[in-house]
Amino acid sequence: MRLTGKVTWITNVAQYMGPACVEEFAKEGAALALHERTEARGRAAFEVAQAYGRDAMVVPGDLTVPSEANRIARAIVERFGRLDVLLNNSSHAPVGGSVDEVSDETWRSMAASLFDEPFYCLRAAARIMKRQGRGKVINFTSAAGLLGLPNYAVYSAARAGTNGLTRAAGRELARHGIQVNAIAQNFVENPTYFGSDIIGNPEKLARVVKNVPAGRLARPEESARLAVYLASADADFFCGQVIPFAGGWA
Repeated sequence: MRLTGKVTWITNVAQYMGPACVEEFAKEGAALALHERTEARGRAAFEVAQAYGRDAMVVPGDLTVPSEANRIARAIVERFGRLDVLLNNSSHAPVGGSVDEVSDETWRSMAASLFDEPFYCLRAAARIMKRQGRGKVINFTSAAGLLGLPNYAVYSAARAGTNGLTRAAGRELARHGIQVNAIAQNFVENPTYFGSDIIGNPEKLARVVKNVPAGRLARPEESARLAVYLASADADFFCGQVIPFAGGWA
């Protein structure tokens, strides 16, 4: 197993890539700090970790609040003694529309979830990892932040911000033994963006897939396994990389 005993903080475990990553990281032997807004929302992930016999805890809180990210990071270290991996799994329900019609509320909500939250968590984790002299940060972002999606300007901008954060922090922290990288994905099955409403509807699925050069959606475990690789010692020379994972779309 690639991650035996590696203390891994996964954010928003009930959303986006959370369920797939909990499964794959548990398979690979990681000890898991499972974040969700409430303890009840993190319960299913905790049970998955238990089923694999992994040491795990649920750490509830609102990560868009800077002090909460710091508190949760401290709680993880108090429980496990260290923090080896941060998996920033930030998402926001899709909101489309013309850029001139985007409300202030939508802008702030999306920026808070997709940009502020991963920054606060990365900052909190980096303080711990610098003292350790090692660590891994993997940010799940979006290929939309690489190309820019018409009518999804706010989403694209927030994801692009985290892509830029990844590149800069990756170069800065590499000298401290910390590798920061991102998976910029699209067209991956997940409950937030490509869920049962698309997967279970042949017409919708066909309209989506025609945009994918690979001719299909990715299974969630395919992306989660890439995260496992980046978290492992096999990927120690990847620093500040934003890796497109979109079936050739980006």
